[in-house]
Amino acid sequence: MLNGCEVKNGTKEDHDLTKFDVTEGTTEIGNFQIRPSLEEKFKTDVVKHLIHNVLDEELRGQEYTADRADVWAEKISNSIKNQLKEMKFKKYKFVVQVVIGEQRGAGVKIATRCLWDAETDAYATDTFINESIFCMAVVFASFFY
Repeated sequence: MLNGCEVKNGTKEDHDLTKFDVTEGTTEIGNFQIRPSLEEKFKTDVVKHLIHNVLDEELRGQEYTADRADVWAEKISNSIKNQLKEMKFKKYKFVVQVVIGEQRGAGVKIATRCLWDAETDAYATDTFINESIFCMAVVFASFFY
């Protein structure tokens, strides 16, 4: 093949190379997109606000009981997940983690490590604390290539 032409049986045949559209930040062959556009990128501040609202709505005025903590954790994580789906972040996969405990003055340390693409992947987190409950929710967003 030379310059978009293929030599077969001693004759040159032209190939249409216009189907390979290269635009800034993306290379598209069919519908394949290497990177999300700025509008499609995960918006950490918007998701942090979403998490804050869910935590406040579910836990404000509540008193910690061990038998309700698992119900709250599941309800909060499902609510966050469902609202993320409504936001329609294209090609993102999400992990939602919720930790709930009794506020008794003891410290809690939580660490997370991720192997990801720093240009497209991100996370958002928020914490709720009242007199008897602490809750931390994290959303990990990974762009699916």
